[in-house]
Parts: sequence; C-alpha cells; structure tokens
Amino acid sequence: MTRKGFKPLLLLLAAALLLPLPSTPTFAGTDARSLLKESESRHRTKTQQYSGDLTVVNKEGKIRKKGWNSYRQGYAGDSKNLIRFTDPPEVKGVGFLSLPRPGSDNPDQWLYLPSMKRERRIAPQDRDASFVGTDFNYEDMEEFDHEKYKVSLQGEETVGGQPCWVITAIPLEKGSKSIYQKLILYLRKDILYLVREDLIRKGDKEPAKRLILSDIKNVEGHYVAARMEMTDLKKGSHTTVTLKQISFNRPQPTSRFTLQNLTREGGD
Repeated sequence: MTRKGFKPLLLLLAAALLLPLPSTPTFAGTDARSLLKESESRHRTKTQQYSGDLTVVNKEGKIRKKGWNSYRQGYAGDSKNLIRFTDPPEVKGVGFLSLPRPGSDNPDQWLYLPSMKRERRIAPQDRDASFVGTDFNYEDMEEFDHEKYKVSLQGEETVGGQPCWVITAIPLEKGSKSIYQKLILYLRKDILYLVREDLIRKGDKEPAKRLILSDIKNVEGHYVAARMEMTDLKKGSHTTVTLKQISFNRPQPTSRFTLQNLTREGGD
C-alpha cells in the first residue's frame, strides 16, 4: 500500500531510522475506511499465539480464574483460530475452533467438551451465548474485519490518556447475521491500534458491552494489547484476559486447525 506523506523525504527517512513503527498517520485523507485499512496494514501478521490468564468477576464480586492457550493463523476475515483451556480441572481440555466458511461472512465454530468426548457445532442462534462462562460470547470470539461493516468517522476522543479516532461500524448484513446493530471503535491516533470497542445490541441505544484493550506492548516489532477486559454493562460482570508468551509469525502445524486435532485429548 502506498501513501503520500506530508514530510520531505529526508525527514521521513530519519524518522524511519529512529522508530521501528510509524507513530503518526502518513496518508492523505482522514476517513474511517482509510484509517482502518492503514491500521490493518500496520498490524497484520501471519500468525499469533499466546497463553492467557482469565479472571471472571460476577456482579456479586465472585471471582473465577481460567487459563487457555490461543493460536491464530491468517488475519481478520481469513483467520483460523484454536483455543485450548488449560485450567481449572473442570474446563481443562475444552477446545474451541473457528474456521472461515466459504460464501459466508460468519465463520464455522465448534466447541469440544472432554466430558462428552465429542465436538459441538455452534449454531447461528447460539452466537450470543456465553463463551465457556466468560463475558465474551461466540460472536465476540471472531476476528474483526472492517470490510463486513459500513464505517464512518464520528470524531475524536481521549481514551486512557491517548487521543483516539472514534469510528462507527454497522454490519452490512450481506452474508452475516450479527447480534449487534452497531460497534463504536476507538482507534489510537499515534499507532492506529484499537483500544476500546463499545458493542450495541439490536434495539438498544446504549452499549450492552465494552471491550478495553490496554497494556500496549511492542512484541517482535508488532503492537499488541497484553490486557483485554470485556465488561457486560447490563449484568455488571467483567472478564479480564492477560496475555503472556506472545509471539508472531511462527509457522503453525497444518493439522492444528482441524476438527481431528480439536477432539484430540490434550491437542494444541
């Protein structure tokens, strides 16, 4: 992707030597689609994997802890994802697989339960169900793909002390059936990285859920949020995921993202 900069060539070269990643938008035109395309261009990776520590807190303050390993191949609309829970014992071995579905904007998703010794395909009507007792649902587990949305720039706002672009994203509803009528995205201006997402359900005016991405780190030359918190604003509960052992662009076994591997005890 080529963009016209606003600085002389020598200054751009100097900036490139000082900074491993661009810190300000250097493209002509500030509209929602351009911002999201530039963000994807900067942050796209072939693969990502990490270990996650989850803390689920209900409205009464009761705390439950879980752990998982997460693997991704591809990016956004073409991504394959595998999650395997590692603890506590009652969820150890539970697996989740998401694969692109040809001809549809919604991926195919399966959940494997060791106690049942079989996988269960996630039906469209179950996309709003809680994902293994967390504040994420099955639609929340999908990779965001801006091409599936009508997007518009709404303005600017500060999040966590950082100036952000505020972008509204409305599902196109061509090949997908979203449970949300609108997403509000907060894109950090300096690195064009998503730091907040408000999720508004159909028929609602206010967000039902809010995702905050924080503790932004530069890992192997790529920005990544090492902490994600999904809050259910109606229930008063929240789930925090802390990412550890993060790595990018490592080759993934071809068998990893298969149903056969999903149903294999202890398979990652």
